[in-house]
Amino acid sequence: MSTETEAEPLGWCVVANVVAETANGPGGLEIRAGVKRFPAGAKVWVLPPMWANDSDRLMAVGHHHGRGHRLVRVPVRRRHLTGFRVRMIYSPAVLRAIQRPARGQCRPWLWAGHAEAQEYAELWSHGRPLGVRPAV
Repeated sequence: MSTETEAEPLGWCVVANVVAETANGPGGLEIRAGVKRFPAGAKVWVLPPMWANDSDRLMAVGHHHGRGHRLVRVPVRRRHLTGFRVRMIYSPAVLRAIQRPARGQCRPWLWAGHAEAQEYAELWSHGRPLGVRPAV
């Protein structure tokens, strides 16, 4: 049973936080707090992988720190994210940002379920490439 104050779950998603400091520029000599579009510690919703040959970049949705904190969907290097975990999506605005059509996109970017999201959260937490599965 739900009351008017409880939000209905809209789906599962992998979430992470932006690391405190990132190395950028030639030789990684420029140290920044966070990344270009997200501040350090920001919570981002990580979408299912879309690039089979590029395990370093993940598409993420989060509140942009420079443009009125609106939700943006941008690629982020995996090394700039930490604390991968699986959570429910409760915000319709977050769901719209995840599902917003993109150029060349023919399917919505949603996780199939908790099990798939959990598998990738564990792989990314341990720094394994997308195509590598842990030994059973």
